Amino acid sequence: MNPQGATAPCVGVGPIAAPIVKKCVALFQQAGFIINNQLGYSGLTIGTKGDTDGAVTAVDPQSPAAAAGFKVGDAITAVNGKPVKPTPGMMATKAVFGQRGDTLHLTLKRAGSQVDVSFVRAAQNAPAGPTASGFMLSVKDMINWQNQFAPCIGAGPAGLAALEFCYGHFKPYGFIKSADFGSTGFQIDQTNKSKALITSVDAGSPAAKAGVQPGDEIVAVEGQPLTASNGENANELLFGKIGDSLKITIQRGQSVSTIELALAAKPKK
Repeated sequence: MNPQGATAPCVGVGPIAAPIVKKCVALFQQAGFIINNQLGYSGLTIGTKGDTDGAVTAVDPQSPAAAAGFKVGDAITAVNGKPVKPTPGMMATKAVFGQRGDTLHLTLKRAGSQVDVSFVRAAQNAPAGPTASGFMLSVKDMINWQNQFAPCIGAGPAGLAALEFCYGHFKPYGFIKSADFGSTGFQIDQTNKSKALITSVDAGSPAAKAGVQPGDEIVAVEGQPLTASNGENANELLFGKIGDSLKITIQRGQSVSTIELALAAKPKK
């Protein structure tokens, strides 16, 4: 499993099944996935919508979270020093991510006015992902907006079918084939806490030809305003192995404090 909740389909058939599955598990671990029986458990349930977005809505009474003193209503603001609230730049970076050849529609703010632009994503080489070699073994990476990988593996006569199954499995989680990686032709400031600002535009890119300029503020992508869930981001930051220790910053009423939490195995019921 990975931080977004995607599970890795490592399946082997026939006489070479065991080494293929072993290689598959190793590749997914390199890509940040955790074997299910090693997945850490906090005991926290975190809201992802409305007034409870980012707040603790339930605490398992037999969990590490209960032992550490977490209470319903605590608002999680950071995990290991990483803020839970995504910046507008992070939201925009996720929203504009996609495949080469697809048309991207942006609403920009420029000098107090809104400007609508459209252009086709250009081809761009994706960052390098996990690699492997072996007899009749094929590894094709998928990638998401955070440059996290899902290494799809095919082997033997059923290799192509296995790859297609893997592609379909990870697509709903925001992954695309690395071979289809597309460029927007511009860079976004992910540190600005109030605006999604375009800091630079590649000369000659489709974005430049469409009129995108440095200093433009992205206010909507595909007609949708920039939004994100603090709770979903908090759950991703709480992802880890059994025994991992996390420092979680919470706001309780008017006070802010940091609680150290060690992930444990989920109790069997």
